[in-house]
Amino acid sequence: MGLLYDSITIFKREMLIFKSNLRTNIIRSMMFPLIIIIFLGNLGSSVNNIPVAVANYANSQVSNQFMNSLESGSTLNIKAVTNEQEGLAMLRAGSISSLIVILPSFPKSTDGQPSVYVYYATSQFSESGVAIPFIENTAAKYSTGQVSSVSIQSDVNAVSTQGTNSSYRDFLIAGVILFSVAFGAVFGGGMSIIVDRQLGNIKSFLITPINKNAIVLGKLFSGTLQSMIYGILALGLGLVLGGSVAMGVAGLIWIIPLILFVGAAFSGIAIMLGSRIKTIEVYTIVAQSITMPAWFLSGAFFPSSSFPPILQPFNIGDPLTYATNGIRSVMLNGYFPVGQIILDFSVVIIFAILGIIISFALFKSTID
Repeated sequence: MGLLYDSITIFKREMLIFKSNLRTNIIRSMMFPLIIIIFLGNLGSSVNNIPVAVANYANSQVSNQFMNSLESGSTLNIKAVTNEQEGLAMLRAGSISSLIVILPSFPKSTDGQPSVYVYYATSQFSESGVAIPFIENTAAKYSTGQVSSVSIQSDVNAVSTQGTNSSYRDFLIAGVILFSVAFGAVFGGGMSIIVDRQLGNIKSFLITPINKNAIVLGKLFSGTLQSMIYGILALGLGLVLGGSVAMGVAGLIWIIPLILFVGAAFSGIAIMLGSRIKTIEVYTIVAQSITMPAWFLSGAFFPSSSFPPILQPFNIGDPLTYATNGIRSVMLNGYFPVGQIILDFSVVIIFAILGIIISFALFKSTID
């Protein structure tokens, strides 16, 4: 029998086992994302009196009405500044969370350009996640032009993020998706290797004329597919609970491949651990010790720019960081910059390849 045929046979076996416990597997995989989204996804919804500066270059009746509307209610605490530079200095100092620049062309756009710019600090995402949608909705009542949001990173370089109209819930969902993918993969193929070893199934496989690589490949296929199922369910759960994808349906073209590569990488890690560890208890501890730090350091809960300096190198070296950033670009900004696409996909693809190669090497050395 050929490698592909043997691998498909192992894959079908693994998926039948998964199907036999389908309800339990899905409920277990959804519990943590459900709790995280419900309890943490609304953190920004009760934020009031957000300090925001306004530079009104239009200085017209309509722009003044726009400012008055921004001050209505308790969402924003408006501070007028004379120019954009003064507002940016306040933003860098942390005295405000956002800066609104009303251009002279307001309320009309010129050559399709925005008539309002909003600068926000990425380190204060929970506040800006509430302020920006409120500003955009208010501007839409007066302006025919698009509102452009510009984030101020930790290095104080402005990066265009047009289309941002998100909340902390959307920010959080990207991290939750990858949590479901990583843990779904880790507790799939790796766990099944240990169970098969304890039941004697591994020895049964080896005495049959089956290619040894097919055992790994079949479990890689099944672990990756299971992790993708969990990731897609987590995305669907997030959308049901009020999340949104700014890029729309087209965003799935980018989200699903990222889920695929991360799932393949962690499936490889799971097989690597399962090949070396003989008990489920030890496997669980080691798997969580690897997966949880990688997930937290990816910026699942907070923007990477808000990490202390000691953690920044770990964040940069964490492959999940790039998968998280890619999904967030699609969900929050509504577009995926070409440079970021190349970087994010390069990292997660290399991560997947390394995970797969190491899983083959360690599995073969263990059973030989």
